Order: sequence, then C-alpha cells, then structure tokens
Amino acid sequence: MLKLVLALIVVLIVVAILLVPVFISSKKGNSLIKGKINSSIDGRIEFAGLWMGWFKGIKIANLSFNDNAGQISVQVKEIATKPHYGSLLTGNLSLGQTLIDKPNVEINLKDLKAQKSGSPDPKPSAGKAIQPIVLPVKRIELVLNDGNVKVTDPKAGTVELLRINSKLNLQPPGQQTDFDLNMAVARAGNAAEIKVAGRVTTKQQTGWSLKGTSGDLTVEVNDLDLESLAPIFALAGVEVQAKGLVTSDVKSQIKDGRLEDLTAEIKASNLDVTAAQLKGDKLQTANLDVSVKLSQAKETISIDDLRIKTDWASVTASGVVPTTFESTGDFLGADSNYNLKADFHCDIATVSAQMPKTLGLKEGMQITSGRLNGKVETSSTAGKRLIRANATLAGLEGTVDQKKAALSEPIVARAEISSDKAGINIDRLDVSAPFAKINCTGRTESLKYNAEANLAKLQSELGQFINIGQYQMSGEVLESGLISIEEDKIAASGSATVRNLRFSSKEGTSASEPMAEIDFVVDMDRKSSVVTVDSITANASFGQVSIEDGVVPLNNKSAKPLRATIFASNVDLEKLLPFGVLFASLPKEMQLAGIAESTLSVGSNKDVYKIATDSTRIKGLKLVYPGQEKPFEQNEVTLAFEAEVDPNQKAINVKKLQLDSPQIKIRKGEFSQLSKDGTTKLAGQAECEYDWSAVSALAAPYLPEGLTLQGKRTDAINFTSEYPTAQADKLLPNLNAEGKVGFEQAGYMGLDFGPTDVEIQVQSGVLKVSPFTTTVNEGRFSFAGQADFKEKPPLFRIAKPMQMIKDIKVNDEITNKLLKYVNPLFADAVNVSGYANFNCEQLAIPLKAESRNDAVVIGTISMNRLRMQGSNLVGQIFTTSRGDPRGTDMTIHPTRFVLQKGFLRYDNMQMDVGDNPVNFKGVIGLDKSLDMTVTLPYTSRGRTARVGRETSGRRITLPLKGTVDKPELDMGKLLEEQLKGQLEEQLRKGLEDLFK
Repeated sequence: MLKLVLALIVVLIVVAILLVPVFISSKKGNSLIKGKINSSIDGRIEFAGLWMGWFKGIKIANLSFNDNAGQISVQVKEIATKPHYGSLLTGNLSLGQTLIDKPNVEINLKDLKAQKSGSPDPKPSAGKAIQPIVLPVKRIELVLNDGNVKVTDPKAGTVELLRINSKLNLQPPGQQTDFDLNMAVARAGNAAEIKVAGRVTTKQQTGWSLKGTSGDLTVEVNDLDLESLAPIFALAGVEVQAKGLVTSDVKSQIKDGRLEDLTAEIKASNLDVTAAQLKGDKLQTANLDVSVKLSQAKETISIDDLRIKTDWASVTASGVVPTTFESTGDFLGADSNYNLKADFHCDIATVSAQMPKTLGLKEGMQITSGRLNGKVETSSTAGKRLIRANATLAGLEGTVDQKKAALSEPIVARAEISSDKAGINIDRLDVSAPFAKINCTGRTESLKYNAEANLAKLQSELGQFINIGQYQMSGEVLESGLISIEEDKIAASGSATVRNLRFSSKEGTSASEPMAEIDFVVDMDRKSSVVTVDSITANASFGQVSIEDGVVPLNNKSAKPLRATIFASNVDLEKLLPFGVLFASLPKEMQLAGIAESTLSVGSNKDVYKIATDSTRIKGLKLVYPGQEKPFEQNEVTLAFEAEVDPNQKAINVKKLQLDSPQIKIRKGEFSQLSKDGTTKLAGQAECEYDWSAVSALAAPYLPEGLTLQGKRTDAINFTSEYPTAQADKLLPNLNAEGKVGFEQAGYMGLDFGPTDVEIQVQSGVLKVSPFTTTVNEGRFSFAGQADFKEKPPLFRIAKPMQMIKDIKVNDEITNKLLKYVNPLFADAVNVSGYANFNCEQLAIPLKAESRNDAVVIGTISMNRLRMQGSNLVGQIFTTSRGDPRGTDMTIHPTRFVLQKGFLRYDNMQMDVGDNPVNFKGVIGLDKSLDMTVTLPYTSRGRTARVGRETSGRRITLPLKGTVDKPELDMGKLLEEQLKGQLEEQLRKGLEDLFK
C-alpha cells in the first residue's frame, strides 16, 4: 500500500511539472504573470502572448512597457529563449539561444532630470574593497535584431540609435566570450555608423574582472556628430556640450589584464567642447589628428608612435617607459632600458582666447602672441644615463584695456639629469623668469636648492595677464634648502627670508613687515600619501607662529588623517593691526594693543575638520575706535572653543565657546550651521555676563553713534534659522530667537534712560518687543512694537497708538539732534529747557540706514515751560516786533504732524512766546530743506497779537528761506505783506461805507 501511495505522489508531481507550461501559456497564466509584474513596477507591461514549453523554451510576443510618468516606452516584437532549466537548480542560469527581435525604446527626458537630482546616487563606502562582477547569467547566446532607441531632451533635441544589431556569446569564466555590435547614430537626417567587436577570455579564479582577462577589441566610428549625443549626455547626467565630427579606428590586444597592443587613429573636425566645470570656456579646434601605436610588456610600455595635433598644439613621443612612475629610479637608473624622446608646442594666444577663465586671465585681457615649447630626450654614454629637458614660454604679449602688456623676458626651465652606479645626480635644474629664479644641484638623496623672487616684479610682469590679487605688493623672498629623494619618501628642510614685504590698496591703506624668517622641516611619504610636518617656524616683527607634529594627507586615500598643533607666541596686536585694516576691513583709525598667546589644535576625521583651543589669551588688551572717548581695556582675555567644519556639507558646529575677561564672559556658547539639499540650518545659544560700558566700547562701530550704555547684566540668548543656501538674505526672514536685553543707564541724543529690561522674541522672522516703560530725563518713556524681516525694507512698527513720551525734560542735545527737524525755531538754540509730550498714532522706522526715507511717524507733539537762548530765528521774529523773548516761557500747542517719504508736514504749529502767538506751517525735509511760512505776532497795522485776545487786522505771514541749520525770515516780503494788508483793510472799509 505504501509503494502505491509513493508512486501516486511521484505521478502527481510529474503531472504538475508537465502542466506548468500549459498553465503559464494559458490566458489565466498570462494574466496572472502580468498582474504580478504590474503590481511591483512603476508602469504597465503588456504582451500579446507568453508561451512556455519544456523543450521549445519561452516566447513572448508584442511586449510593451510604459511607465506611469509617460517618459519611457518600450516595444518588442518578439523575445524568444531556450533556457537550460536544470541550471536553475545550481543557481547558474543558462539561457541558451535567445532572440530579441525589433526592440524599440523611446525615452523623453522631460522632468526626468528633476527626479534624478532629488535622489542622488549613494556613494560607495570608503575603504570597501571592489568585488569582482558576478553576472546573474552564466551562459547565453543572444541575438538582438534591428533595435531602435530614441532619446528626446527638451533642450538638446532628439537622437536615435538605429539598426542596432548585436550578437553576444556569453560563456562562463575560463571560456571565450564573443560579442559584436553594429548601429547607426542618427539626428536631423545624418547618420554615423559604429561597429564594435571583441573576444575576451577571463580566468576562472578571478571571474569577470580586468585582472587575468585576455582578448581583443575593435572599435570603428565613422563621421559621428558629437552634437547628436547631447540627449545621451543629458540622460547620463553629464553636463557636457560638444560639437564636431569624429572618425576613429581603434584596435587593441589585451593579455592578462594588460593592454598589450594598441593601434588607434582618431580624426575630428570642427571640434567644440564645453562643460559646466569650464564656466563658459570652450575647447575648440578645426582639426584634431591623433595617431597612437604602442605595446605593453609586463613592466614597460613601448611607444612606437604617438602624435597629437590640433590647430594650436602638437605633441610627438616615442620610446620605452615604465608602466608606472612610482619610482623615479626605475626610469633614471644607469642600467635602465627605458628611453624617451618627446616634444610639444602650444600657441598660448589661441588657447587663452578659448579658456580665459580656466587660465585665470584678467577681465578684458587678450593675449595676442606667445608660444610654449618643450623637449625631453634621454641618452646613454660611458656608463651614464642622461636626460635633458627644457621648456620655454616666449613672446607672451597681449592687451588689456587697450594697453599693451608683455613679459620682458621669456620664462625658461632646463633640466640635466645623469645617473651612474653611484646614483642619480641633478647636474642642472634651473627655472628663470623676469621675476624669479630657482636652481638645484646635487644627488637625489641630497639636493641643494636656492630660490629668489621679487614680488613687485612678479606683479608687474605676470600680473599683467592673470589676477594676482587686488593689492599692490613688494618685497623680496629668498629661500634655500636641502631635499632628499628616496624611493617612497621626499624630505625637505630649509629656511626662507622675506624682506621689506609690503601690501597696499588703491585707497592708500598699507601693511608692511620689514623682516620675516621661516624655518621648516617636512617629509612626504608617497606610499601613504602623507606629508609630515616636523616643524615650521615663522619669526616676524609682530611675533612668532609655529607648527609642530603635523600630518597633512595629500588625498582621500592617505593612510593618516590631518593633525597639527599651531603655536602663536608674543604676537603684538598693535603691529598686526595694519594687516587687519587692509585684509579684514577694520577701521583705519582704530587703535589696538595687546600681546596674544595661543595653542590651536587642528585635526580631521574623514571629511570633518576639528579645530580647538583651550589656551588662547591676550594680555593688556586695549581697543579704541575713531571718535571714541573711552577705550575698551581688559587686563587679560582668555578664549576656549571647540569646533567642527565639514566643507562638503558646508557645515560648522561650534560645540564649545567660552570667553573670560574682567568685564565680558561667555558661558555655554554653541553654534551650528549645516547646508544640505539647498537649505541652510543655523542654530546657536549662549549665556553671557557683561558690563555694558565694556561691550559698548567694543561694539562701537556697530552701535548708533553717540549711544552710551551702562550696567552689569547676565543674559541668555538662543536662535535658529532655516533658509535657502543660495539666498543668505533670507536668514533674518526665517529667524527664531528669544532673549532679554537691558541696562542700568543709557544715553542717546540727549535722552538719558533709567533702568530698563526688555523681552525680545523673534518668530518666523517677526521681531516682537514686549511692552515696557522706563524713565527718561525725569519723564516717562513707553514702547512696544515689532518688525517683520520679510518686509522690504524691514520696518519697526509700534503695536498700537500710545503716549510714547510724557513730561520729558528737553536739553541742548535733544534740541540740536531732534527738535530742529520739528521746528526751525530750535536752530542754533542753546540753554534749552522745558517739558515735551508725544502721542504716537503710527510709527514705522527702517532698520537699514539707506532706507531712512521710508520712515513714517504720525503723532501729536506738545511742549510747555520751554525756554531757550541764542535762536537766530526767534531773534529775527521779535526784533521785527520790537520785543525781547529772553527769560520768557514758551508753549507749543498740541500739533499733529506727519513724517512720510523723507518730509515732515503740519498745517499749524502754534508757539506762544510769552503771550505772543507765532504760527508755523509747511514742510521740513530730512535733507534739511525748508518749505515753510511763519505767521508773526503782529498785524499790518503794527499792532501786536496777544494770546486770548481778539486781534484787529490781518497778521503778517512771511516765508522761511535757508535750511534747517540756518533758517531765515524772508524780510523782502515784509513790505509786500504790509501793503497787501493795508489794501485789504481799505477795501473792507470802503465796502462797509458803501453799504451803510
């Protein structure tokens, strides 16, 4: 019975296996497969039919695919394959004979690039070994018949790859794989033929990797229009624009992973290539001719012929060279079989016209002539090996701003190197230029060198053509030293002297250093790609700076990370100040003194640099700004901080910031800035203890002129902002912050503030100042407001109408800086006293000085018990009326005024001088202009007007002329006004008599 059951199970399994092709080939099976595929892809696949047979293989008819975005479309007439099903059990898929008939692919790049930019390809992890490629298919005999690929880019146009016919006989490692490909690249009716054929055999142990691979490869291209490849470049994300026709024929032999023989002929016409990295520069030539014939042995490359020729350059070379130049001795050894003969020529004028930005030429510079020529040749004689090389840049001339520029002498480099059994000797290595000279002699293990440069000549000669900097410079640099070259290491030691160094700007600012001496000892390990700094010491008149125990990696494959300790001692800030004025735009009249000491450590972890100090101090610090009466002085200031900088992420992270001085202390200071995906995130916080008298002295250039602050404070502040990296001006509109500010006393424009505490908060770029009231000049000052940094320009506004000023005592400073812009009567006034009140309806003050005309102030001002002396305008008014206002109380009646667009206006400001009314009307400009009239306290009849009494006759009104600083009554209008008043009076009387 058991045998019968087992037999039945076996029969059922066999029947099930036999029925699998039947089910897959059925409509239900086809529908199930399509449903499974479509549910797992971003698009939809269709086919007319799918058939499977254990002996006939798999066949798919009229296959199509369209993605959901409408960007990729695929049509295939037929796919047929005869897989070896048994290979599935071993994991080594073998497809056997496979046909892809008439595949048609269309790609529309619209919006595709935007999708790519939002999903950057992940970078391979550092240090991970590259693994051999493992193909999912071990064997296939593939035939691709009459394929077509069409790529359309909105900017670059359309290109088609037509008549794609290919055969691939893929075999497992250890067996020969053959392939060939024929196709045409077509655009705008023109087609170029491309043929590729090859045979490769890989070693079974290494699999599909270049190591151990042997075979041959042939590539033939006929009249390929590079411009037609623009959509292909766009698809690949390569920012290159190229034009020109290219024809090439390349044949190569590969043996055990080495390019054993290579013969290539490449010709191009009307070549024009540019890329994003060139920043608008182009590489152009009407003709390009490249001919290469070389062969490679195990350790040598034999160059039978190498010729490269363009419109503006040519290179020829022949000889035998080592496969790598890791060891100079391999090439220079006395018993070496290597030899090389090469020369090159380059037309600098043509190259510079195409690539001015790459070469760093000045704006507007046109090089009209100049050639760079060079030659290298090796020979052997009497047991010695000789190498001679030279290069010359001659006849360099050009024009800039229609002025002729030229090098006074050529730049020449010459080298003569010999080797014998004792080693390699540098017989001569000279570089000479109108502005510098370098010469070297000696054996490679002990090479002496001397160098000198004249900075003024460097700028006057080379600076004619390229940007050396915005500053004029002069001085001499002398350097000498010893270089030792071993197989994997280069050691250098020496000293340099800089004499009479001077930098100056066009504005006349300059900084100089009479003598600086630099000593150094460094080693470079080429094997580990690391420079070790034993010591670098610079002694100058302003102090000493040294670097010790330093390691500098040369590339990202270096064995050791960056590490260095920087010491600064006895740095005289007074002597260093001129450099700060010149390069850091410090105020020219600023005074700075003090002696600084610092130890700074610099290190790195992958791409992140770490900078830290816990022993930076300044003794006897003294800082005085222009026009500042009280200097900022501290006996000792100490600074400690720890920061990380990631240039790739444009990130700064200050983990620790601590500053100690007698009057300013910063605790728990932190700051971070990170830029990623086009967005910058900023955050920071600090706890501060400070004395306002010290802070205001230190920050004087950034505070309103004349502002004085006093009092000791302990405050905390924190802030964040997130804004587009390319728009730094969006930092404030996206700022969030909160904190407290306050003081014991403050003085500004004659306003003496008492103890004040103000809470400040910024939310999404909106600054809010909470309501507060304080004493000012024995009166009261109230305020609350906000500023929206999203506004252009940003304006500080009051929250609501309020009585801002109540019973504040006025004085001469308030009068001179504020009140004279309210009424010209205050010009030249002295010994001013009285009380002022101001009710504000609307206030909008620009936060930028250049936007002052956007200020809006609307409110009502009044003053009482006002007294003054020396006002010229008061004297004019009351001299005319034969009065004397000295010792008389004055009153300004409540007057509503409007300040807008740089002009203050009111219709009637009445000032009672004693009991005599004077009325003002008109416009006062912030530019100190006047357009006003004054109604005098007397009539055309010569009678004086009194407050509270009826006045008989018309009061005289005169215009004001002059400026805010020097207003004058237009007395020339006085007689006219009197006559006009008398005529009006006579006319009135006549009419009264007529109608009696």
